[in-house]
Amino acid sequence: MSESSDTDAGWHDTPKTCAFADLIGPVQRRRDGDHWVYGLHVSQLHTNSIGTMHGGLATAFLDEVIGEIVNKLGNRKHVTVQISTTFLRTAQVGDFLECACQIVCTTRSMTFVQARLNVAGAPIATATAIFKVVARPPHQPHHP
Repeated sequence: MSESSDTDAGWHDTPKTCAFADLIGPVQRRRDGDHWVYGLHVSQLHTNSIGTMHGGLATAFLDEVIGEIVNKLGNRKHVTVQISTTFLRTAQVGDFLECACQIVCTTRSMTFVQARLNVAGAPIATATAIFKVVARPPHQPHHP
């Protein structure tokens, strides 16, 4: 188990991005050079039937964080087209998850990402994801 104090390493709750993020969070972030690093404390609410972190939490956290990073590229909104998570080991209540992302490739309409979820610097899950630029914000009618 690895505990991290929110303020010790400069961690702060992220600004509200969507209602869903509130369900898994609070998601935190800290500045690391010219980019943001995202983190999350595993709580009892995040466990599965055997008492370890639910895999769905890991995937939801990765999707939320990668989406935030991708949305900041060119200040454009994206939606997830595909995300694939590989679980390497479990996380426990009290562990602090930290997400490291690498943009592999961007095109005019797609962004390809690799990410790693770490606890105390050791990988517990990896993910590959594809995000597509949203041409217009959702819920707005198209006017020719």
